[in-house]
Amino acid sequence: MNSLTPGEEIMIGALARQVKDGDWAACGTLSPMPAAALWLARLTHAPRAEVFVAGSPDWPFEGEWQEFFDLAQTGRLNVFFLSGAQIDGQGNINLMAIGPYDRPKVRLPGGAGSAILAYVVERVVLFKTDHVPRGLVEAVDTVTAPGYTPELSPRQRPGRITGLITPKCVFNFSPPALPHLSSLHPGVSLKEVRAATGFRFEAPAGLPETPALDVPTRSLLYGPVREKLAQAYPQFAARLHIR
Repeated sequence: MNSLTPGEEIMIGALARQVKDGDWAACGTLSPMPAAALWLARLTHAPRAEVFVAGSPDWPFEGEWQEFFDLAQTGRLNVFFLSGAQIDGQGNINLMAIGPYDRPKVRLPGGAGSAILAYVVERVVLFKTDHVPRGLVEAVDTVTAPGYTPELSPRQRPGRITGLITPKCVFNFSPPALPHLSSLHPGVSLKEVRAATGFRFEAPAGLPETPALDVPTRSLLYGPVREKLAQAYPQFAARLHIR
């Protein structure tokens, strides 16, 4: 099985840096890269963080998801990693349908609580495991979870979309402003990102490079983090072998 690409490895590190020490942070199902990032953050810069990985043996919530959503709605969850088949420049995500909702080209699995989490989690970090125009679009076909709701006060919607991380780069989000390209992964050019992104974004001069994992952090990813991933995502864990 193929090992992680350099972009995927750097993406995991960028996701991990979204977690602050002391945060309560979580990811849902089908999220091996955020899962790796949560465990990596706990082993490095955020040892006091509480991390919750759906599908892992140490998932502490009973009754499927009810207890987790109850926790999120109390405002105690600081970070959640969320993705979608489509993401646009306002932070809207689509997990419902490609094409018209009533006559879709592809019917997607549904929101699975993402609309609730986008409203109540302090910092919602979006991610895409591939960076192509069909997934990063000018406007999503159907809004499953809105990225920006100016009609709501911070009390009505305390949560916000803060960024998007892909195998090519890191964007910061602060709608209604355009996304801000904050770093490029090593070996990726601005021209490449513009060609692969369907929404408009701001890019400052002299873009920094997303930091690569240092040797000790990389050892943790390919060691204890890999061991935990094997319990929830065995196929993804099998890709964590040194190139």
